[in-house]
Parts: sequence; structure tokens; C-alpha cells
Amino acid sequence: MLTISNNTLQISLEENPFLIREVLNIKTGQVFSTSGSQAVIVRIPGHVSEPAILDKLEEAEVLNTGISFSLMDETRSYKARLRLTPKDEGISFHLKASGPVPIWITEWKISGLDFENVIIPALGGQMLKRQMTPDTTLSYKYPFWWNAQFVIGEGKNGGIWIYTRDREPRFKLLRVGRAEKSFSLTLGFEADAPIESNSIEAEWFMEGYKGSWKRPVERHRKWLEGEFGLVNIQHNPYFPAWAEEINFILEIWGMRKDTNEPHHTFEEMKERLKEFSLLHPPRETLFYIPGFAEHGIDSNAPDYNPSRFLGGEEKFKELVDLAHEMGYRVMIHTNALAMTFTHPLYKGFKKFQVVDAFKRLQGWAMDIDGDWLSEEYFAYMNPGFKEWGDLMVQVLGDLIKRYSLDGVFLDQTLLAFNVSEGPNFLLGMKSHIERLKSAFPEVLFSGEGIHEQVLQALPMAQIHGIDSLIDVHGMEGRKRWKKVHPVSSYLFGSYTRLTAHLLTKYPGHLAFKLQETSYGKLGVIPALCLYKKSQKVDTPEVRKMIERADLLKEKFSGLKSLKPESKK
Repeated sequence: MLTISNNTLQISLEENPFLIREVLNIKTGQVFSTSGSQAVIVRIPGHVSEPAILDKLEEAEVLNTGISFSLMDETRSYKARLRLTPKDEGISFHLKASGPVPIWITEWKISGLDFENVIIPALGGQMLKRQMTPDTTLSYKYPFWWNAQFVIGEGKNGGIWIYTRDREPRFKLLRVGRAEKSFSLTLGFEADAPIESNSIEAEWFMEGYKGSWKRPVERHRKWLEGEFGLVNIQHNPYFPAWAEEINFILEIWGMRKDTNEPHHTFEEMKERLKEFSLLHPPRETLFYIPGFAEHGIDSNAPDYNPSRFLGGEEKFKELVDLAHEMGYRVMIHTNALAMTFTHPLYKGFKKFQVVDAFKRLQGWAMDIDGDWLSEEYFAYMNPGFKEWGDLMVQVLGDLIKRYSLDGVFLDQTLLAFNVSEGPNFLLGMKSHIERLKSAFPEVLFSGEGIHEQVLQALPMAQIHGIDSLIDVHGMEGRKRWKKVHPVSSYLFGSYTRLTAHLLTKYPGHLAFKLQETSYGKLGVIPALCLYKKSQKVDTPEVRKMIERADLLKEKFSGLKSLKPESKK
């Protein structure tokens, strides 16, 4: 038997190190596995669904500093060396894999884990219970859906967490699987594009903890603050003073793409503002306008001219002026990446389009005709290109100055592409947002979703709370064993204000109760989304949302700030 431990965790392997005899939390005495296993696979471009399975043991060695063993596949073409070393921060796993051709992803899987729940900082925060359907696996890509690089397995009075410590953006994946009586966790590590190296290397840590799940999250938060220079939102220079008071989003939809009949004209929006002002102070309300431009959301992007169907530029200015007179702050809806294929600038900007790891041009697409094949709608521009930033500063700057806008929502800031051409996408997204903020420091820039790589740049962001359970983002659909969990809001809440997602349900929708319960657990700023002229503003459900907003007001005012010297 091979045993390795630090002061929190002990792992005992059989003579065959693929087999795990025991995983013991030293702090609590709880055993989390008595008949587990581990496995390593390698995926290559062109054969992504047929990985090389490294299930042959070439050599095992006990070192002064840990355990090391060499693996290979049945052809002896793909090899890996896995080294386990006890460290203060946990047991380190270091893997180096190689093969005859460039490697896309390597994955390490540990099975036979007896957890009560698995907590994942993904999609606004998820918890998968032990009642999870056997033979089910959910996969989360970092940082797109898996928003912070750790996962927690809960026991009775503590648990085990697995994490990485990568400061620079690196694409990873997490898989959570369920067998009849146990969980499995898989960590995957993706090569930086262009995929040209025949080897890949990664390190991760496994550690035990005692008490609440908040303990490992606090550990990770401390690391984030040190590595990313995070500051409390009250010290963020790009979080305007007026935004401190915002505790409610009034979202009034304008133009729609499927008809020439709008949800609301600008004149009709004025009446909505007046109605809502009788229920909640306008100075505490952010007036957010999806579909204010062109023929609806993303129509002719990146042009955002006030829609002629709603009343055009003159009526839009009247609307914004009235909102300001009443005390509201106004935020328009835009997209951080979108350029439609029919836009007059697309031909010249095509060279700045996102090219993924497999050298495919990327954009937003939807299945319009029901054949399971998506039809492309607009292109994704790589935000790292200066030319794209120049254009967006010009376009948004013109709107901000012409209409005295207070905020700009940037859709799809959570997207993450491993690009084979052009600047690093993740670094580019962060710098793109920061450039906009520097150009317009009095304007609040908000984004869709939040993850570690853009956290510093977004003092406000929509969170995928209800989406975590149902609709397009609810992987496997709504299940009783899948719950929202405040892990993400607990981790990120000191640095950004989390708001309800763009497609929040109106009171009366079958999912509304679940939505509000979920958002309440996550501490999310509520949003009243008005999609139809017939939808009422003053309802019992809306008044309850306002009660929740008032509680958030107390919470926000009582938040403790970080020390000024932490500000960067």
C-alpha cells in the first residue's frame, strides 16, 4: 500500500496505484472513499471522442517527497507521469502527458467518492445532491460556466475540495458524475491554442477541511485577492457613487425581431416609469432597456441607433431625460462582441473574428428551421484586437454623450474562447472592458455572467441563477437533485453587484416562484421584466420583490470595506 498525507488529508493507494484504498479527512476523521480509483486520458484533435486511455502501469516509485508513477496506453504511444506530493496547501497532483501528435486535453478522474453534496461555483452557484441520477455526468468548462477553479465535496462536518492555482487564464473542465452509491470528479486541462505541442502539463490540489463550505471558499477568496488585485466594490473606481443605491432593476423591453409591433414604444415606457415610481424610489432603480435599438436585441450590431419603430432618436432622448428628471439611472443593452454578417463593416472586420482552437470562425447561431443545425446570426469579434476596441469606444461614446447615459450593459462578457489566431481572448475581454471604463469613467459597465478572469473589470453583472436549473442553461433540465447554491455569490459578492439575468420571468410565469426563491438565496438584485404592454406593474409579487430589494439595501449599506491599501 502507498500512503501520502499532509495535515488535512490522507490518500492510501493499492500496490496498483490506479486503485484507491482510502481517502481520509484527517481534520474530521471521515472516510470519503474505501474502494475508489483514478484514471488518466488524453484527447487529440480529430479524435476528440476517442481518447487515449492511459490504463497501463509502467513504473511506480516512492520518493522522499511523495509518490510518482508512470502510465501509458495500450499502444505505448501516449505516456504520462503523475506525481503526488504533500504540501501545506494540500496534496499536490502534478501530471505531465505526451504523445506522438499534438494534445488537446488531458483529463484526470477520481471515482468512488462518498459525498453528501458536490458544490460548484458554476452558473450562479450549483449543488448536486447524492440523489443525483446514477450514470449521469455534468460537464462545466472554465471559466465559461465553471466560474472559479475549485469544486467542493461535502461530508457531515467538513469535506474535501479540489482546486487549481492558475493566475494566467487557462482553459479547464470539470465533470461531476454519479454512480449507484458514489460521485466521480474529473479535471481536464486544455492546451493553449494553437494546438501544436505533443506534451501537456498541469497541477492541482486536494485538501480536507472541517466545518462549513465557506472555509475553503474563504481560502480561495484570499488567493484571488492576492493574485488578481481585487478590491471591495466600495473601493472600485469604476463603480459610480450613484450605483451604491441601486437595489432594483426595472427592465422594459422595446423592439422585437419577429414582428414590427414593439413590446413597448418609448412613449409607453414613460408611463411604465411613472407607474413604478409609485412603488419604489427611482434613485434606487436602474432602468434597463433591452431592444431599444434598431429591430431589437443584436439587430445590425454594433449599431445601436434608437429604433424608429419605438419613436426614434427624438423620443428616446425624451425618455432618458424624463427618467433622469424622475431620479432613475438609465442603462442600455449592447453586446461586447457582436457584428452582424450584413453590417457594412463586417467585410473589413472579418479578420478580427474569433477563430477557435480548431481554426473555426465563431459567432452566435440559432436553429431557426428545426433541423438541429444552427444558422449563424452574427460574428464574434475578438475583444483583444485594438481595432474592435476603437470601434466600440466610438460607437458607445457617441451614444453615451448624445443621450447622457448612466450605464451600458455588455452582453456575453462571460464567453471564453481558446483562440488559435489573434490576441488571447480572456485577457482581451478584460482589457476591452477596462478600456471602455477608462474612456467613460462616470459610466457603469455591466456584463453577463461573472468569472475569475473578468471579475476585477465588472462591478456589476447579471448572474445565471434560475438558468442554472431550467431553460437553455439548465443542463439535464430541472432535477430535484440539482439546487442553486450561494457559493458564487458568497465568493464574488464583495467585488461585484449581482443582478437578475436578462430573461428573468414576469410574475405569473410557472417558473416565477422558483426564480424568486433562487434569487433570494443568492442575494441577487431583483428585476421586474416587462415584456408586454398588458403586464401590470403593481402586483403582490412585485411588492414582494421590492421587499427583497429593501433587505438588500440594508445589506449593501452594512458591507464592510477592504482596507484602502488593498486598492489597486
